[in-house]
Amino acid sequence: MRVAREVLIETPPEALWPLLWDVPRMAACLPGCAEAEEVTPHQRYRARMTQKVGPISLSVPLDVEILSAEPPRRLALSARGRDPVVHAEIAMRVTIDCEPAVGGARLSIGAEGHVLGKLGGLGQGVIQRKAEDTLDEFARRLARAAQG
Repeated sequence: MRVAREVLIETPPEALWPLLWDVPRMAACLPGCAEAEEVTPHQRYRARMTQKVGPISLSVPLDVEILSAEPPRRLALSARGRDPVVHAEIAMRVTIDCEPAVGGARLSIGAEGHVLGKLGGLGQGVIQRKAEDTLDEFARRLARAAQG
């Protein structure tokens, strides 16, 4: 599964960068993020994602690791987890590239991931649509959060 979106935000990259590290505000931007906590600042985080994909509901504890951070231009992370009830395994890599744009910043958000187990058996089309919808909503929420 691969998803990519570009978003224009009326906030310059330098002002947007601190928002990307604000755990409660970022958790509120991510649909289905039930909880999130910082384990090691700017390195490791834990989160719980709850989602309904087709007929399957899941709650996945995620270990999130920052792979690279180039302020205020680029952030890359990986997230892995396994739902203990549904036995769905999720592994993803997310990148956020931020470039100055007229009136603010242009964000390029990309996600690439794999879903295994019962959830993976639903078919890639269902998973792809859910990932696209989730990323679209994240972009909308992030734009609102950046504008205050």
